[in-house]
Amino acid sequence: MSDSKLVVIFLRGGADSLSLVAPSADPHYIDARPASLRVGKGTDVAGIPLGPALADVDFRLHDAAGDLGTLFKAGDLSIVHATGLGEATRSHFDAEARIERASDDLATGGWLGRTLRLLPGGAPLPALAVGTTLPESLRGGGAAVAPDLSELVMASGHWLAPALRARMQAGFGSHGSLGATVSEILALSRTLEERYWHEAEDVFAAYAPAVEYPDTPLSASLKTVARSMKADLGLRIATVDYGGWDTHAHQAADFPALLGGLSASLMAFWRDLGPLQSETSVVVMSEFGRRLRSNASGGTDHGRAGAMMVLGPQARGGRLLGRWPGLANEALEEGADLAVTTDYRAVLAEVLSGHMGIADTGEVFPGLVPTAVGLFG
Repeated sequence: MSDSKLVVIFLRGGADSLSLVAPSADPHYIDARPASLRVGKGTDVAGIPLGPALADVDFRLHDAAGDLGTLFKAGDLSIVHATGLGEATRSHFDAEARIERASDDLATGGWLGRTLRLLPGGAPLPALAVGTTLPESLRGGGAAVAPDLSELVMASGHWLAPALRARMQAGFGSHGSLGATVSEILALSRTLEERYWHEAEDVFAAYAPAVEYPDTPLSASLKTVARSMKADLGLRIATVDYGGWDTHAHQAADFPALLGGLSASLMAFWRDLGPLQSETSVVVMSEFGRRLRSNASGGTDHGRAGAMMVLGPQARGGRLLGRWPGLANEALEEGADLAVTTDYRAVLAEVLSGHMGIADTGEVFPGLVPTAVGLFG
């Protein structure tokens, strides 16, 4: 699996898994939320039936996730419900940090950084964080950060003013980690310059995707990932953030817009990849879910368990996975939240072993005894 690629889309803010993949006929779900915040028969959102049922529950995708439903029914997408951290926290920052580190030893970096260290080296661009900051998950892995691939290419000597390049080399060369970072940037610049000396401007500035993307911020990020893969720079891991999921208020309007953007953008990205689909897995995750009961502001507050999605033809898609704990009061965590029954690390470990070819995931997730999720079997 030397060409396998992993894309991680992080839904920052805590996406409501009970609206994304709703137990539509569950009486506790019906009692806990008004029709505007439920999915199912007799509500504002009829939902997309998923079958076969998990635990004899009629789960439905939100209507806004039409393209995700298409991928699910095509057998390319699997959904794992009731996933999350083993320990409770309702702080965005704490939950994100714990999930992305996946280790108590901060010196080892993030889980994707540790993954990169287990993969063969030598590629010009093994990892890319699309955005302006490096996510905690990629810390320690030597990933590049850019909102658009063209900004990486602009760092090459072909466009960078010689005086500025000389100042970077002379001014930071002996300043510890900063000097090492600049050295990595310049090394990547030289590689890009050598490979695309005559054609880089055309290749990167005039990228023409194979399909039309919807006009969303997520589309712009996923388009950058697609063009990076097609540029043959050795990309193995990419991360994309998609924020705005903290729906304490106005959820009936905001959630469908967010989910519709995710669904349509992900479908466009998948189609744009073409033959590269066979080498690619996409994981969609969030730091936690939302509470079962709605609040007085037309939204839902921070909860516990979420839902993870795995897209890729290598996995046995078209299935709802995990163990559904139910929504009866005695099954809820602290009497309020969907309980976590699948450690999020077990899902990621299975993707790393089943898709990325990492047989022993103990170095990535120290202390985890993986339990079978069923993505690949």
